[in-house]
Amino acid sequence: MKKITSVAAAVALMGGMAYAKEVKIGVVLPMSGGVAAFGETSKKGLDIAYEQKHTLSNGDTITLVPVDDRSDKVEAATAVKKLLDKDKVTVILGEVASSNSMAMAPIAEKAKTPMITHASTNPKVTKDRKYVTRACFIDPFQGAVMAKYALDNGLKTAVLVTDAKQDYSVGLSKAFKKAYEAAGGKIVKTILINSGDKDFNAQVAAIKAANPGIIAFTGYYNEAALLAKQARNMGVNTPFIGADGVGFPELIKIAGKAAEGFMYTDHFNEAAATSPEAKAYVEAYHKKYNKPADSMGALAADAYGMIMQAMNKCIADKKASDDKECINTNLRNTKDYKGITGNITINKEGNAVKSAVVNAVKDGKFAYKTTVNP
Repeated sequence: MKKITSVAAAVALMGGMAYAKEVKIGVVLPMSGGVAAFGETSKKGLDIAYEQKHTLSNGDTITLVPVDDRSDKVEAATAVKKLLDKDKVTVILGEVASSNSMAMAPIAEKAKTPMITHASTNPKVTKDRKYVTRACFIDPFQGAVMAKYALDNGLKTAVLVTDAKQDYSVGLSKAFKKAYEAAGGKIVKTILINSGDKDFNAQVAAIKAANPGIIAFTGYYNEAALLAKQARNMGVNTPFIGADGVGFPELIKIAGKAAEGFMYTDHFNEAAATSPEAKAYVEAYHKKYNKPADSMGALAADAYGMIMQAMNKCIADKKASDDKECINTNLRNTKDYKGITGNITINKEGNAVKSAVVNAVKDGKFAYKTTVNP
């Protein structure tokens, strides 16, 4: 007989008595290290979603098993092995950074365990994978949105800044360049940086000499903030545009007034949250944390909701809530899921087809500008 884990665990089933079971979701996030802000805010959103619902339709209960990968891809791979071999999880949720998700994906794939990343946008994360899905759009779409917004605002020349250490940045740069040049824009210079760099004076001097209409930055918030601050200090007032890797409070905390006007594409802005699901989430987030809801938290909540929906569909089809093949099939067949970040449909490559928003720093806050549909 299975162990009863709670008083509420017993449920009536088909005229007999069965016991609800615990279904484990492994959660791999960067709670420390270089992109810890990603993990911290993802966990906040995930906690909101979990508090709202963690019991399946048959009475089975969800348990989250979180692991900190310290913003490191080797640690991320180790975390997945631990979750599978020791904790015996049914699903993996994570990671944020594409490099880390790409380190995790082959392990989940080999174990035939469904993995859903809520925020990794590099196309390689899901490429040729059967068991890896994502709740976010991919870089070719995000890069095209960046390019279109820049050109729509008359910014026809760009310096492209790429973080050579991040697969996310390299892929996003290629996507931006392709879309920008195809629509008539010109990349006047490409500049490479590395995660962890602090001194960007040489890069700023090169940007100043190139005199572009816009600086397209494809890395993460730490380097974006330092580059923007040093650029403004050296008299470079060229506008910046980035993507979802920069839209965090740390951008403003580090860069200060130099962050003003920094534009970026993102997955969510509560100002554009109009659905009942999004409004309920925003209300709960404000009540719990007393601050605006952000995209990473909303994406994590959506990924969790998609897992719950997939498990409940398995139950409705008379299958076990922890049937990995069934859960994976349902995740990959997600259609028009009413998420916090918008309606989500998963295509045949395992990628989410959904809208993007464009935000900008205004008066020291992130302000919503527009929504772009796929």
